[in-house]
Amino acid sequence: MSTLSFPGNPRSLFVVASVGVASLMALALLSLGAGSSNSADKQRTGKRKPSRRRKPKVYLRGLYNLGNTCFMNSTLQSLASLDAFNAYVERCIALLPDSDRNSVDAAIAVQLKHVLDLLSPQLSRVSAYSPRSLINSLSHKGRWIASRNEQDAQELFQMLSSTFQSVVRNAETSLFDSGFLTHHLPIENGIVSTSQQSDGDDVAKNDSPNSSPLAASQSSFASARAVLENPLLGMAASRTACVRCGYIEAIRHSTFDNLSLTVPRAHTTSIEECLAMYTVIDRLDDFKCRHCSIVATLARVKQDIATCDSDLAAQDRTSKRAKRVAATAATLREQQRVLDDALANNPEADLPGIQLASPPPSVSTRQTMIARPPKILVLHLSRSIYLPTGGTAKNPACVQLQRFLDISPFTTTGHISTNASTPISGPAVPVNKYSAESLAEIRRRNCLYRLSAMVFHSGAHDSGHFYAYRSVKAANSDDAQTGSNNILTDSDQWFMVSDIRTVEVSLESVLDAGNGYLLFYERV
Repeated sequence: MSTLSFPGNPRSLFVVASVGVASLMALALLSLGAGSSNSADKQRTGKRKPSRRRKPKVYLRGLYNLGNTCFMNSTLQSLASLDAFNAYVERCIALLPDSDRNSVDAAIAVQLKHVLDLLSPQLSRVSAYSPRSLINSLSHKGRWIASRNEQDAQELFQMLSSTFQSVVRNAETSLFDSGFLTHHLPIENGIVSTSQQSDGDDVAKNDSPNSSPLAASQSSFASARAVLENPLLGMAASRTACVRCGYIEAIRHSTFDNLSLTVPRAHTTSIEECLAMYTVIDRLDDFKCRHCSIVATLARVKQDIATCDSDLAAQDRTSKRAKRVAATAATLREQQRVLDDALANNPEADLPGIQLASPPPSVSTRQTMIARPPKILVLHLSRSIYLPTGGTAKNPACVQLQRFLDISPFTTTGHISTNASTPISGPAVPVNKYSAESLAEIRRRNCLYRLSAMVFHSGAHDSGHFYAYRSVKAANSDDAQTGSNNILTDSDQWFMVSDIRTVEVSLESVLDAGNGYLLFYERV
């Protein structure tokens, strides 16, 4: 580093000193001018410029791969990002009866909660964790978990979901066995409260016309069921309709914890196209319509009655043969009455003693739609392709995703169509779903979801590697206070987690990854 040296002339030193003082004065004037300018700007606008706070650094814990356990690691990382599921796990464990604490399902639930707690976001670097205890607990329910072979992430998810459904059933049973309904204990803060009411409160309760012990018990048990509601469970509605006669069978409802969607064989597709394939109206060519069978049977019975009446007209009414024919005719007329009643009221009703005719197979349609959207929507993208040789291959189609998913076109609206060629329910949301009115309607119907996590698979059909993308919600995010104007804003952080490796990534890279396998959406 070089230094400045001055000659021994005192005048030159004076000049340098003068220049230095002038420079300092100029800097002072500039700073005063800038300060006055900022003050003037502040007075003109009346607002402070918003300060850009840096997001706190977030770290995630990785999981050791204990021998082809990437399918488990990626699923656990995804579940850890779902607030509603984590709260559900905590409630289930809190309501575990003492008699069930040592069961296989209870051990899995406790170990899973421990792992999920460890996978929550941290403010400092943390070391990876070995989920060996959870694997040991799961292996008591399925030995394939502990094997070192390639396994499937969706199968693990279904095992965990069924485990907690079993835990809930045992918890509900314990509510009966412990006298919960007898004492009609209230539910407070999401936990079953065992606090006793004062005598005065009990008297006031009994004086109320709607506060009988049975009503209070039913209300309390309904509250307990709400506490134990599985956020993964939704309900689907299926309709089968005959094209020939137009008869529609009773709408059948079934619960689901994930929807398995077939991925189209295309280079690029979208998640909406996969959902459209799930809810498409299928054509069935070998369907046996119950209504058509009853109509054919009724025609046969009427023909047999006409034959009996013709025989009776040609015979002596007192003969044994005539009496047998008359008895047969009476039986047929009773069958005719039953068949007419079934056609008029309920074709699905039991018809004892009546053998239905088998008309030629007719063409029918079948469709399935979402009837009750769950709090957490899990979509399984089925990528299996069955080859003519009997083998299987992986569908490598790129499935395009969006941060927000509107499933209203794939849900029922309460208005059921009776036309076999039209959907169960038509769309009830305007085309411009991003307008304030449309967003409000979509949210009212619980049809708007935000992508929270994904399990991805790289490799071939029977081998490869599972890894996860998961979001970390911003500290000030609150869906309950989010208005329709800023509901589509996004301030979450995203991470790619592959076993022990965690890397922060952009949302764009997540949505463009394309090779999704399990998608986890949380309802907005």
